[in-house]
Amino acid sequence: MKKTITALSLVAALFTASTIPAATASPAAPELPAACAGLVTDLAGKLQKTIASLLPLPNVGAVTPLIGDLLGLVTAMQSAGCLPTPPVSVPGVPLPAKAAEYAGPAECLPVVLNLIASVAGLGGTVLGAASGALPDVGKLTGLLTTLLKTVTDLLSKCGLPAPPGGLPTLPGLPLPVEKG
Repeated sequence: MKKTITALSLVAALFTASTIPAATASPAAPELPAACAGLVTDLAGKLQKTIASLLPLPNVGAVTPLIGDLLGLVTAMQSAGCLPTPPVSVPGVPLPAKAAEYAGPAECLPVVLNLIASVAGLGGTVLGAASGALPDVGKLTGLLTTLLKTVTDLLSKCGLPAPPGGLPTLPGLPLPVEKG
């Protein structure tokens, strides 16, 4: 009887030791759809065109279609499974057609919502000035700074690849000085 209890204890110990490492191993990050890299590159290109159309002197006519293009790219990234689609509780609001279900990190959704809000805020400022007056360059610079920070957060928190050449920057802004 004593040999049976010792053998069972040994089997239980070996079983526990073999299952604990597997239970604590972190799951592999889901693989992004192949279209995500191209969509991120397109997003960076549209951002570059948007910045060039707004700074140093705003060209409202040139940037107006780019606002729609930026929102269209967010929708395309959601449809491809690169970004999560925000939940919609309002009836009658069409959801993007989902080609693939998003399986990335949970902290990505708030960044997607911030991105949509940043693009919409920029669009509101630009379209609000479309009646003839030029938008305030200081306000546009602030909105573009927020938009670029949000896109940087999007890449890191949603696990998206950086575009070739990186993200665009605002002209004339000094680079941050690193303290060594």
